[in-house]
Amino acid sequence: MAVEFTRWFLAIFFTAVAAFYTCRIVLAARRRGASPVFNGEPGTVHYWTHLMFRVFRVTIWLVCVIRLVLPAADGLIGPVYPLWTAPVVLAGNALLAVSFAFALHVHFYMGRDWHSGIPADHSGVLITTGPFALSRNPMMLAVQGGQIGLFLALPSVFTLVCLVIGLWAVHVQVRVEELALADRHGDVYAAYRSQTPRWLLR
Repeated sequence: MAVEFTRWFLAIFFTAVAAFYTCRIVLAARRRGASPVFNGEPGTVHYWTHLMFRVFRVTIWLVCVIRLVLPAADGLIGPVYPLWTAPVVLAGNALLAVSFAFALHVHFYMGRDWHSGIPADHSGVLITTGPFALSRNPMMLAVQGGQIGLFLALPSVFTLVCLVIGLWAVHVQVRVEELALADRHGDVYAAYRSQTPRWLLR
């Protein structure tokens, strides 16, 4: 029962996430007159991590939708059946929901200052309050929670690969963004960095 509920939950959840980000980007682009998404220069680490995130997001969404229409497709993703138990998959669902709710909180806290990636013109303000007083990277904290939640909700070789590569990409992207922030904000960022952990604990 929990596995079948999760089949529907994942398809609806990732469709809703895709719809939210599409609307968020389109509305922000109209308001600013330019896209809030900065992919980086082709060939750079910034560019490749952004590309990886996009490819994995689309692939995960497709897999979840296909599983809803064709349950037999489960066998193609390398299911780890011993983990397909109600406590595990429901915990995954809950972690996905909590992580996305936290991501929404960060989004709306940032308001008009939200963007994805590193602006080429070095624009943007340094936000150090609210969720950013707990972690220098609260959005990426939410992303990692969601990555773990997906593996628990759908234990498989596919989601394990997504988890391992996703966590690696998050940590690489965070290092790139923090270097850019240090270059842009100098001593102000250095002081913030000394007082606030990268994640939650030092």
